[in-house]
Amino acid sequence: MLAGLFMVAGTCGLLFIGREKARIIGQTITELDLQPLMNTDKPITPEMMTGKVVVLHFWGFWCGPCALEYPSFAKVQRAFKGDESVLFLSVSCSDKPNDTDESLGFYTKKFLDLYGGEEFPIYSDPVEYSRAQLSKLMTTGGFSYPTTLVLDGQGKVTDIWRDAVTEKTLASAIEKAKLAKP
Repeated sequence: MLAGLFMVAGTCGLLFIGREKARIIGQTITELDLQPLMNTDKPITPEMMTGKVVVLHFWGFWCGPCALEYPSFAKVQRAFKGDESVLFLSVSCSDKPNDTDESLGFYTKKFLDLYGGEEFPIYSDPVEYSRAQLSKLMTTGGFSYPTTLVLDGQGKVTDIWRDAVTEKTLASAIEKAKLAKP
């Protein structure tokens, strides 16, 4: 009886999360405040995103699921390296409010030395503006790590994962967004 109750509760939870994902897909995200942290000196502007498939990936050096996922994320990023139609925005997030860029950069570098991806640009969300914008779209559980979104050339969400995403699933979502008509 108890097992049946857990199954019903789990199924209801998955349906609710699935409905939320369906509600977020199609929403437009054009305003981000992402600042350079490593391997770049350019803050992200709306013009840089226009007309490109954008992979927006929020993760933390302190996050266990992020550590498990990051090597796969870096593999996908390498697979699309040189593809000017795709822009990867990898955002390192601190576990402490008011953390300095120096501290965040130090721990991010240590993380990347372990899990790969050290050759790619890494951004920060210094006042959590970008995460706050996304949190407004999410009605269940708030913001979680890792969170990955794929946006089409107009900034509309085509897919979102509020947990680890597999290499194959992410690559497939990027290809699907590239084929979408403007």
